[in-house]
Parts: sequence; structure tokens; C-alpha cells
Amino acid sequence: MDLNRHPDLVDRLAAEYALGVMRGPSRRRFESISQRDPAIRVAIETWRARVQALGELAPRETPSAAVWDAIERRLNLGGARRPAPAAPPQRPAPRWFENLSFWRGWSIAATAVAAIALVVALRQLTPVPAPVPAPQVAEEPHVGYVVTLADKESRTKMLVTWDDRTSEMTVRRMSGVTDPAGKSMQLWGLPKEGHPVSLGVLPPGGTARFKAASVNTFPALAVSVEPPGGSPNPNAPTGPVIYTGKVIPAA
Repeated sequence: MDLNRHPDLVDRLAAEYALGVMRGPSRRRFESISQRDPAIRVAIETWRARVQALGELAPRETPSAAVWDAIERRLNLGGARRPAPAAPPQRPAPRWFENLSFWRGWSIAATAVAAIALVVALRQLTPVPAPVPAPQVAEEPHVGYVVTLADKESRTKMLVTWDDRTSEMTVRRMSGVTDPAGKSMQLWGLPKEGHPVSLGVLPPGGTARFKAASVNTFPALAVSVEPPGGSPNPNAPTGPVIYTGKVIPAA
């Protein structure tokens, strides 16, 4: 089955993968397909970015007492609140907080509460008009274009998103990507004609955000390894090009 012919299915599977709902053989099979298909990798990373933003976009939600009571009844944790039965003096009965079964149950309960909070946050992603406009509320980023930068073995190393409203570019490193010792990594726009255009030197580690106008005019982007501070030639990389990727509209 060619998933690229079913974009709605790809988006739904990517959401299940990013949220951790997809498990077992299905998760491993989807991972294997994504390694060969850049469009699926873009869908996964886009959903990961949405999930990571839940903590910032959704207000704090406290489960009601009825939810806690239901969790305790289902996990049989009611006995944890009762005093421990008397025991012979030579072997005092373990207290409830020393009971391994209690902590196992607590771990399951904590997982259940986290799942409830995630569902509540997902439901609140749809903006609801407020009666009074809240002051100083940051506008939600609008992703106009996405670039998956991969190495020569087609392994995704960086995810680049560009807000076509604010001209802000965000570069996220994938796990395991490190900066070359004593060198800088520089991002380039590759036009159809003419020399490469430097979009900026990436700061070491973490996520980089900076202004970059007209990213959509470049068919592809690239990352090269340069001396500290960037390429001495403003019109081309002087070091090896390690990552490349096509500029793809997000919508």
C-alpha cells in the first residue's frame, strides 16, 4: 500500500506514533517505512512539535476527586489508606509507603493521570474565543514550509520549519546530532540558479531560531561544516556539505 496516496491516513498514523499510542509490531513497521519516506518523517516530526507545545498551549487542569476515587477503586489502592495490621514484635508489619505493591499501583495511577491530562490538553487545542481579549498573548506559530535535513544515508538529522507570516526559521536537531569539535555548522539556501545563499551559522546544540526571508524561493537547503564563525567565502561553503533536504509546503 502506497501511504503517500492517503495523506489523511499518514497524518493519523503519525499522530498515533508521536503520542505513543502506536505500539509493538505496528510501531516498528511504521518506523521502518518512515526511514525510506521523507514525507512520513516530516509528518512525524510535525506531530512531535505539536505534542511538545501542549505544555505551553494548554492551561493546567486538575482531575476532580471523582477521577481519583475511580483510579483508586480500579487499582485497588483503597487499602493503602488503612492502618497496617498488627504484627509480631520481632517482625513489624511494613508501612504502606514501604509496600512494593503500593508503589507499583502508584506508578500505574500516575500513568493514568498523565493520559487524562494529555486528552484534556488535546481537546483544548481548538481555540475558543474569550469574552475579553487576553493581553500579551503570543500568536501561535504558523508553519508554512518544512525541510527534513538528512545525511547521505537518508537518516534525518535536523528538522527546519519556517513561519511564512513572521519569517522566523526554527532548526531542531534530532537526538544524537552533535556539533563538530572546533567547527561551526552553517545553513545554506540552494537556488535553482546562481551561488548558494547563507541563511546563518547555527549556534552549538539545542534549537536555533532566527529570521530568514524568502526561504520558499529555495528548492532545497543544506548544512556544511565550516571554520568557527562560518565560511570565509560568503557565496559558497568551503567545508563538506553533511546534510541536505527539499523545501516542502506544510499545507
